[in-house]
Amino acid sequence: MGTNNVVTIREAVQRAKADGLPVSEYTLRHWVRIGAVPTRKVGQKALLFYPNLVRFLQCEDGADNAPATVAAVSGIRRVDL
Repeated sequence: MGTNNVVTIREAVQRAKADGLPVSEYTLRHWVRIGAVPTRKVGQKALLFYPNLVRFLQCEDGADNAPATVAAVSGIRRVDL
């Protein structure tokens, strides 16, 4: 039937490393916490769909490839009350 694609965070990290996509457990948990990698909570565990993690790491949606824009703030600005 093939490999199971619904995995825990720890299993996802192990599988990603085996697939040549190294990511730390700490980093993956951070991405889950901020919503970058979608998960489902089952009791105390977060389960994720492994192909979603692979797509995220490979930037298949192109989201991380856009240049960052930084708003430059300099000097003193007026604050109206």
